[in-house]
Amino acid sequence: MKLTVCELSDNEQDFTGDWADLKTHLNTHQPDLLLLPELPFCQWIASEKAVNDAAKIRSVKKHEQWIGRLNELSARYIVYTRPVVASAKCYNTAFVYQKGVGHTKLHTKCYFPEEPHFWEATWYDAEEDKPFEPLQLDGFKIGALLCTEMWFTQYARQYGKQGVDLLVCPRATGAGSVSQWVRCGQTLAVISGAYCLSSNKSGIGANNFQWGGNGFIAQPMDGALSGNTNAGRKFFTTEIDLGKSREAKLDYPLYVKE
Repeated sequence: MKLTVCELSDNEQDFTGDWADLKTHLNTHQPDLLLLPELPFCQWIASEKAVNDAAKIRSVKKHEQWIGRLNELSARYIVYTRPVVASAKCYNTAFVYQKGVGHTKLHTKCYFPEEPHFWEATWYDAEEDKPFEPLQLDGFKIGALLCTEMWFTQYARQYGKQGVDLLVCPRATGAGSVSQWVRCGQTLAVISGAYCLSSNKSGIGANNFQWGGNGFIAQPMDGALSGNTNAGRKFFTTEIDLGKSREAKLDYPLYVKE
């Protein structure tokens, strides 16, 4: 199975160039699954503490516009997150897109930071039942932890116990914390016994904020990195062995009883 992670610019003009380059990369490598960063299709709106309804609506519309172009990308499955407004609430929800099938909900973000540039608890709402349920696809199973949720490691173990092969972790994180997010992903791969994939925003955002980029894929059992992205290589594709993930479910620490 082939997987692709990436880093895409938060600057909307630069994003257009990244999109064109991503299409070229995918046409060459033809992955089974592509993971996009968190809320990739519009400049980050939670950088401002005060909620701006016009900005929220614009983000929804920009995501709808770009999601309509997912069929341009040569990947069997594409995992992305988007803002979803319902009953006066705004959710950050992950979906899986499959050509010829459509969009399937994967998970809605439940845990949010509340600090400069990341006023997410103000902008977004959590679903009351906080579901962390895997999604069965053709021949493999995935689970999702959206950015901050990566630090709630109990859900990685829960996903592992439910047999996920891939743990997808789209991020929107800054340059100053890159190493800790990578280490977290490596740990989650061990805890879940699954391949941990993460893609991130990059470039300069609002208020000159420097996004961290550095998408990565970490392996089950030992957490070793298969590879990562950087400013000079914004896309990384590798082939994995799902059997390694399934073998990990019988190994430490997943075999330890509760």
